[in-house]
Amino acid sequence: MTDKLQLPPTETLYAKAMEVSDELKQQGQLDRIKRATDLAVLHPTATATDVFRACEIVEREGCATVCVAPAHVAYAKRFTDRVCSVIGFPHGNTFPNVKWREALMAMERGAIELDMVINYGQFLAGRATLVRRELKDIVRTAHKGGVKVKVILETCYYDPAQIHDACDLCLQYDVDWVKTSTGFGSGGASMAAVQVMLDVCGGRCQVKASGGITDPLVYLNLGCTRLGMGLKSFEALQ
Repeated sequence: MTDKLQLPPTETLYAKAMEVSDELKQQGQLDRIKRATDLAVLHPTATATDVFRACEIVEREGCATVCVAPAHVAYAKRFTDRVCSVIGFPHGNTFPNVKWREALMAMERGAIELDMVINYGQFLAGRATLVRRELKDIVRTAHKGGVKVKVILETCYYDPAQIHDACDLCLQYDVDWVKTSTGFGSGGASMAAVQVMLDVCGGRCQVKASGGITDPLVYLNLGCTRLGMGLKSFEALQ
């Protein structure tokens, strides 16, 4: 895309979040943001203490879910029922059957939502067969168990036409959300990418903005129903 977003340092994101905090409080919008937030604990060195702290926040503040790695699902489930697991994270470039098994194990351990990274390398190369297979198998299995699926595109690597086509593909397999980013790519959410996603989905599935979110209200006002935020950025809004 022409509006690629380079993620700024964590300190910059934190400072920006602090700037908007007072305004959000004055507008009475904090509760709206909290209800839409998947609180992410996805750093490779995240500890059990980090997961526990996030679960406490999810329960206390009424966040949508805590979003963790599959290995942390069972532990997180001890403290909150609202557990989301990432799948194929962060690059999405493993075998469809491996992703399916990872998704199954996360669901068996209590995940109520899955954030799955599609094999965007294959998709962007014009080879969508593997993506179709993983979408079909994981969405079908998840929905059979009452689990919802968000599909992460990693939009920083796409042009608008590719975002359009990826969303259209997801709609064919009845995904529940399309999601912008992992937070581990070259860029995060952008308003331009989100607008394309909303236009394509047209209410047939929901949209989640994630990665470098410093003004969450902007994305909610655009039409997103979920936000991905890390602990530090979320706590700065309080």
